[in-house]
Amino acid sequence: GSDKEAILDLITSRSNKQRVEICQAYKSQYGKDLIADLKYELTGKFERLIVSLMRPPPYSDAKEIKDAIGGIGTDEKCLIEILASRTNQEIHDLVAAYKDAYERDLEADIIGDTSGHFKKMLVVLLQ
Repeated sequence: GSDKEAILDLITSRSNKQRVEICQAYKSQYGKDLIADLKYELTGKFERLIVSLMRPPPYSDAKEIKDAIGGIGTDEKCLIEILASRTNQEIHDLVAAYKDAYERDLEADIIGDTSGHFKKMLVVLLQ
């Protein structure tokens, strides 16, 4: 088993930039992906939290949006929370991260999963 308390202390006491550097150092030193190893060692909501903290913010947002529009139904609260609270630069970075991570267009995916005035509002926020 893994020492969850040590993982939590280590990760939450670092900035996102430092956590990204930790991932890079781990890859250099061990030749393995730290996020993949964390996913293997951890489970449930704790895994989701730790993995999210290890990603750069645009990639975390991209993952949350992908989950919000994937499958049956749409998590509208998640879409609103992310898209309505980010700066223009953060939205631009999010769109690029989504394209990089999923090889899909975020605006097209949101248009395909929403409708009406809500869809129009989200498109405006994306632009």
